[in-house]
Amino acid sequence: MHKFRKFVIIGVLASILFAFCVMQPAKADVPVVLARAEIPLNGPWAFRMGNDPRWAYPQFNDNDWERVDLTPPPGAHDGDVGIPGYVPGWTARGHSGRWGHAWYRLRVRWSVPTGSTPVLAGPTLVDGAYEIYWNGRRIGGIGDFAAAQPRIYAVRPKLFELGETKSTGEGVLAIHVYLPKELAGDPEAGGIHVAPILAEQTAGAARYLAQWWITFWGYVVDLVEPLMLLALALFALSLRRFSPKDWFLLLAAATVTAIAASRINQPLFYWAEVESLQTLIVLRYAIFNPLAIVFWIIACYRLGGFSDRRVDAAACVFGIMAGIAALPGVNAQLLLSIARILLLLLFCGSVFYVARNSGQRLLSLSTMLVMAVALFPSELSAIGVPGIWFPFGVGVSRTQFALALEIPLLAAFVHFRTSPMNGKPGPAANPNQNTL
Repeated sequence: MHKFRKFVIIGVLASILFAFCVMQPAKADVPVVLARAEIPLNGPWAFRMGNDPRWAYPQFNDNDWERVDLTPPPGAHDGDVGIPGYVPGWTARGHSGRWGHAWYRLRVRWSVPTGSTPVLAGPTLVDGAYEIYWNGRRIGGIGDFAAAQPRIYAVRPKLFELGETKSTGEGVLAIHVYLPKELAGDPEAGGIHVAPILAEQTAGAARYLAQWWITFWGYVVDLVEPLMLLALALFALSLRRFSPKDWFLLLAAATVTAIAASRINQPLFYWAEVESLQTLIVLRYAIFNPLAIVFWIIACYRLGGFSDRRVDAAACVFGIMAGIAALPGVNAQLLLSIARILLLLLFCGSVFYVARNSGQRLLSLSTMLVMAVALFPSELSAIGVPGIWFPFGVGVSRTQFALALEIPLLAAFVHFRTSPMNGKPGPAANPNQNTL
């Protein structure tokens, strides 16, 4: 018994000694190497409105410039697709209503593992165009600064080589940005919203890929939905053989085609540098959006059994007014608001006729109203309806939700509308056709 206790005591002491040795902290002189490091350049940055090419030079004295901290609060992201690290722009920092050129400058001391060199993951959200200078040398950017008014393209992930050959050093990073007048109305507009990231090459490549995945998922719905809308348009046109005099089918197909043409500009704009901001505004807001509204209003009046050329003409005139007011450089916000309100009133009139005269009222009105959610987003936002949600951390707009619901609704509606069971002439209802 005494021997057993002796063994137990020795075992306990040995266990305590082992645990004590394992839990001892590492010695202070043990090197810790982070070879895949990155750091966001939150600043504070020297900032100044205006434009002077000398501000790119590393020897320029910016001591009297304003200081801007780009450190985001925890969990911050933009209000569109959920890009992390978001901070408000210069409009929210004492420069309300200002648009045009501005510069950011930051002196950086860096060190990376021997054999590697630093790279820069560009800012993923900048209002307008930007170009980056490293020690006075332009290393790239997004946008065309050749003209007096720079041409704006969507900011997307970019990875820039700094041209350094040593593993340590210092330099001055200068970022020239331009905010166009068309974007200056946002209360948080202006300049850099997400800080660039200085990284070792491997970490920089990984960060660049992660940024692209966020950008891809943020706009993939805007590619899938237009393709589904085009398929819906073909489906509606194919049903005209059962009801060749039904103008609603043709107008509904025209509506969803115009919406598809408008929405597909979104991924083209944000994924590839093929459309400028000015081109996007013309195609989406001045042409296809007004066209879709006009086609849908006329289609809904036909759905309600009401056909009047004066109503059609009024819808066309108001649509043209809205398109002209939305053109870049046309300062006509009041005209745009009036034209859209008049179009909305015309749509409400069509709801009255459909509610009074149309068959399948519940399906008809549901199809009409869900489409209206997609066609009148600014009016819904004006009365406080939330415009975007972030399921799984990715922004999905109210319009995207509405179109996702509208596609099966409209497909079901046009199917039942042309079905022989609904009193429409199906292929077996032709009196000249032989039947068994």
